[in-house]
Amino acid sequence: MSTRRAIYNARIIDPATGVDDKGGVLIENGVILDVGPGVTKATAADVKIDAKGKALAPGLIDLRVKTGEPGAENKETLQTASDAAAAGGVTTFVVMPDTDPVIDSVALVDFIKRRADGVAKVKVHPAAGLTVGLDGAKMSEIGLIREAGAAFFTNGDKPVEDAGVLRRAMSYAASFNALVASRPDTPALSKNTVMNAGAFAARLGLRGAPPEAEWIALERDLMLAETTGVRLLVDCISTARSLASVERARKAGVKVTCSVASYSLFFNELDVGDYLTYCKVQPPFRTENDRVALIDGLKRGVIDAVVSAHDPQPTEDKRLPIADAAFGAVGLETLLPALLSIAVREEIPLATALKPVTSGPADLLGLPQGRLAVGAPADLVLFDAVAPWACDRDDLSSRSKNSPFDGRKLEGRVLRTWVNGATVFERG
Repeated sequence: MSTRRAIYNARIIDPATGVDDKGGVLIENGVILDVGPGVTKATAADVKIDAKGKALAPGLIDLRVKTGEPGAENKETLQTASDAAAAGGVTTFVVMPDTDPVIDSVALVDFIKRRADGVAKVKVHPAAGLTVGLDGAKMSEIGLIREAGAAFFTNGDKPVEDAGVLRRAMSYAASFNALVASRPDTPALSKNTVMNAGAFAARLGLRGAPPEAEWIALERDLMLAETTGVRLLVDCISTARSLASVERARKAGVKVTCSVASYSLFFNELDVGDYLTYCKVQPPFRTENDRVALIDGLKRGVIDAVVSAHDPQPTEDKRLPIADAAFGAVGLETLLPALLSIAVREEIPLATALKPVTSGPADLLGLPQGRLAVGAPADLVLFDAVAPWACDRDDLSSRSKNSPFDGRKLEGRVLRTWVNGATVFERG
């Protein structure tokens, strides 16, 4: 017999509808049976959970997560990434294709799905390589791979430099209505750089990546998206001008959406500080003006997805001179606290701040979760929206501990996470 669970006395937050009210959620057979003020302590249920006035929202959906599996399990496995996701209130994530071997075939997509089904606490969707081996020379078999279950197609951190190859891939993807994600970058400008180009990088004696590297590639991608009709996700924009370009193209009818890494909303270039390698990420922390502009985009609802950009790197690859250290930062467990901290400090309504990590990405991928609605999967997160805490990288569940949030004071703490109505994390 199925168990009926009632979570009552909660602050219900549903970004899909903008609801922020008192109430509860009734769950049966892994789906939401009822939601709203009508779910109370008196509601008939086998298990009753008092939320004690804390916030209850859809579980987060993260569109950009790297693991080391297969090929570099010392960095992260699907299991350890899943543990970190559950602890961070992330109930669904998309794993990027830059593994070894690259996820660029039906067999590899099937492997990731089956492996995740066996070891992951949360829902895992594989993204597939847009080009074979991510080498930018030959497009993948998009139709068959999409049918096998790929969430979208991307070259990850390796931009497709050949515009002809990218145009053919976009045209082919458009015929299947497949989503193509592209991180705008011009390697000729960003190769061997360490941080954002500017006066601070010059004072540190570090080679900086100019924002033009992002702008030039973005304008090319937008033009190709317009001519091919593909659905384009501009992956991890980091500057005010990039956001303005996306908005302009969207108004012109281009099928374009955009994502932003949570660290781009929280940090600026000065946070690199005294050569902090945990702050060496790609795209880099930009100027304060860029950070403020991205926060404004979050407020206005023009950023479609905020991602963790989870990129685990072992200590031996980070504790090096900053020019030699690997790019990347873990982020699954700090995605929600980063957004909550920004929401508190910038006075952004929680329903607005959480939309790019719930219904926003769900709509992009055509997923039923990411909303508090009758019939939707009971993927939920209960959190204290204002609980202060200091991030300690040694307490993170990720196998790698390379977090730029280490030592930072944050607001918001996950208390409990459910996937299909079953508890996958509970803070002791």
